[in-house]
Amino acid sequence: MPERRDVYERLADELRHAITSGRYQPGDRLPSTLELMERTGVANLTVRGAYRMLVEEGLVESVAKKGFYVRRPSAMTWRMTPATRGRRVTADMLDGWAADVEAAGLGHREDISVAIEDSSVPVLGTPVGERLGLKPGSRVLVRRGIRYTAPPEADLPETADSLTDEYYPYDLVRDSVLASPAPASPAEALAALGYRLRGHIDELRPRLATTEERRLMSLPQVSVVLELARTAHTADRTPVLVIHQVHRGDGATFSYEISYPGR
Repeated sequence: MPERRDVYERLADELRHAITSGRYQPGDRLPSTLELMERTGVANLTVRGAYRMLVEEGLVESVAKKGFYVRRPSAMTWRMTPATRGRRVTADMLDGWAADVEAAGLGHREDISVAIEDSSVPVLGTPVGERLGLKPGSRVLVRRGIRYTAPPEADLPETADSLTDEYYPYDLVRDSVLASPAPASPAEALAALGYRLRGHIDELRPRLATTEERRLMSLPQVSVVLELARTAHTADRTPVLVIHQVHRGDGATFSYEISYPGR
């Protein structure tokens, strides 16, 4: 009698081929465990073992109380440096997430929470206080966001596609709109405090997703993410904001626009 592992591996091969051959498209619902049990004559645990393999490979996602679906890759184009409109510093120059999602015809939502932390918290290996030029022991205000997108025609739950943290010197913004979880424009809020932004410096690093990132963004067991640290500064190069983002890397394109000075 064949080992159960051999049976569910063969079943996984069959489903994998059906997906890669195009029989099932991204977003399609796959046969239920009951349907596969009746068709193949195998046990429930065997069917679930096959689906577990495909989930770990990133081909399939499990949706609670709905079943198994072909995973939709994050086929987004993220404009990391949007074109400027005149000389005005707009919100999407710092963070064009919402504009990019809407340009792709998707719906979106962001859940924001606010916390106060010690400035020693690292961002890409460097303490955020060091990035902001703060003294050791200083505090930072953090606005944490989990960002969700959803195809307008799909009935699947929204998927978290990225995580974003905004770090500010606490003493600078503690009495501002940024201290609330309500939506707020960092550029406008800082300008109202007398700190008009004039540029930012980016650092990018691809890496494997952590366990917590995989949980929050429903990623496969082995997944690559793109990590961004964006330090925004004023005209005199005073850093007043660090944006730390983690983006899904499966299928996404990250674009930069660089302009050369006239001669």
